[in-house]
Amino acid sequence: MPKFILIISFLLMGFLSQAKEYLLFFNDKPISKETSSKADFYDLPVSTYYLNEIRKVGDVINVSKWLNGIHFKTELSVSELKQNFSFITQIIPLFPENINKDFLLQIDENQSSADPALYGNSFSQLEITKTASCLHDKGFDGDGVIIAVLDAGFPKLDTMLAFRKMRQEGRIIDTWDFEDNASNVYNKSTHGTYVSTIVGAELDSTFIGSAPKASYAFYITEIARFEKNIEEFNLVLGLERADSIGADICTISLGYRNFDTLQVSYGYSGMDGRTTIVAQGVSIAKNKGIIISVAAGNSGSGAGTLSSPCDADSILCVGAIKRDSTRAGFSSEGPTFDGRIKPDVVTIGEACAFVRLDDSVRWGNGTSFSTPLFSGLVACIKQAHPLRSNFQIIDAIKNNSDRALSPDNIYGWGIPNGCKIDSALSYLDSVIAGNDELSLPEIKLSVFPNPTTDIVNISTKELLTSIELIQLDGKLLLSEIIDRAALSYQINLSGIPSGVYLLKVTAMDGRIISKRIIKK
Repeated sequence: MPKFILIISFLLMGFLSQAKEYLLFFNDKPISKETSSKADFYDLPVSTYYLNEIRKVGDVINVSKWLNGIHFKTELSVSELKQNFSFITQIIPLFPENINKDFLLQIDENQSSADPALYGNSFSQLEITKTASCLHDKGFDGDGVIIAVLDAGFPKLDTMLAFRKMRQEGRIIDTWDFEDNASNVYNKSTHGTYVSTIVGAELDSTFIGSAPKASYAFYITEIARFEKNIEEFNLVLGLERADSIGADICTISLGYRNFDTLQVSYGYSGMDGRTTIVAQGVSIAKNKGIIISVAAGNSGSGAGTLSSPCDADSILCVGAIKRDSTRAGFSSEGPTFDGRIKPDVVTIGEACAFVRLDDSVRWGNGTSFSTPLFSGLVACIKQAHPLRSNFQIIDAIKNNSDRALSPDNIYGWGIPNGCKIDSALSYLDSVIAGNDELSLPEIKLSVFPNPTTDIVNISTKELLTSIELIQLDGKLLLSEIIDRAALSYQINLSGIPSGVYLLKVTAMDGRIISKRIIKK
């Protein structure tokens, strides 16, 4: 064999054997005797057996219990993984080239003129939502509330004067970089630092953020040099970690829709609040009690230009307006693909004051800026009404914004009014005060199709111990004892005569629910 052909062959063999990265998702989770009856599917860890088996052929980089999946590196192909591991339900390869990426903000380098008042340049953007006069003036400045900022980097946040009080008072309670699996986040993209100044900075007489006394966690989930699905996975890891430290609010100035070549892109049809990895993650987080504040996107006017996870239900998607309260031209619009109104609210995002790395104040544009500005308002509201749930706070915000009577897909419910939101929740506090705790909630599940010819699907995130099929006269026909948790179960009725039956489902904490089903 000629020498040059031999060299090429060795190079080709080396290329083909290079390790590849994937997102792998599994089908179920184990239930142990130690599992709490108050847990749900998302609380359970990923199967140790699955992890041990998959580690035999590669390296596990990160694990998400919420997604029941892993970030994995191996030399195996997709077909080889599917062939060797039956417990894998979905595989997303991660093969893009590095590209330059646009973030959801633009920077205007003009120096702003200082205002002698305490708030300086930030006062007017806070007052459009009455954050300073109706909340800060009452002592509600975010104290005791935990905000997690999920972004692409936080350089100089550990040295800037704007964050000196935050550091001195010990209010940076957690940091993590999910790309490098390290605690140092004070590097990489400046995007996260700029975003964080709008909500948390304190420069007396120059700039005050919207929640200057909140406690903060800073997480790098975004990778600035490309756009691929691992960033969605990392964001969900950030949400999981935020939940573990008791975060009240997650502010996310990031958005996902279309990705680099060879990645899973979504397009408009994926903006339905259920399809994207990040939409699934924020939906779990909101059900854990976290308030999610996320940027609508900067794709401009036109129906459905929003990005995910803005499309998720029961979170707060934030659009951008100018200082005259009209829409900023870059701000993305709804509706979601399934027809829900988005954004939910709007606030200043064009000519929004922020602090640069040298502690000078500048103006910037983007829904990346309107989002943390709004998140600070939410933190002040949460401080004022700590017993109110995330759903109650979200409802109060939307119902007390200036377009609440006629929401649309440009402004959503409009500009929130901090005075009215505070008053509405104060009234709710007085109504609820003294009420007894509610009884255990009903098991939440869906049963489909119903009627059916053979297979019945049961979908739930709750931990079940048994599923039974019972005749109306009480005779037990089928019984399945469950020893592993899943999000969906199946009952085969192919051998059961046509008729009406009861499907009895028992949860781990003893709750029972019966559903009437029809076998055709």
